[in-house]
Amino acid sequence: HIGDVSAQAMIDVLRDKDSGVCVDSESFLTTASIVSVLPQDPSFPCIHYFTGTPDPSRSIFKPFIFVDDVKLVPKVQSPSFGNDDPAKKIPRFQEKPDRRHELYKAHEWARSLLENDQDKGQKLMRIMLDLERQGLEAMEDILT
Repeated sequence: HIGDVSAQAMIDVLRDKDSGVCVDSESFLTTASIVSVLPQDPSFPCIHYFTGTPDPSRSIFKPFIFVDDVKLVPKVQSPSFGNDDPAKKIPRFQEKPDRRHELYKAHEWARSLLENDQDKGQKLMRIMLDLERQGLEAMEDILT
């Protein structure tokens, strides 16, 4: 990619299991990945692509542009337990709450499908990668 390192090229690097960049083993798991496009022209926005889920080889990178008064997406927020949070109770950490957000739960379901039903899993992966491609193209349009 000499002279032309694109967001897609970086995503491909982060998905490369053979190189050891992307890890999915019993002892260690890539927890999330990010690719950032930082234009040299300050009039263009910086675009960040997050997986928000483990194993980028089975996740899609979702585009995000930081803006003033950004509205958080509920499906990627871990549940809040308020005063019942084990981190706030005394003694602390006596319980382990389920902090998985909805996107993470959906990723777990997709991972199970990929592992247990090859036909449906491959169809789902094609749909996910098509959505990712659409996001990359939409962001490229913003930058051009």
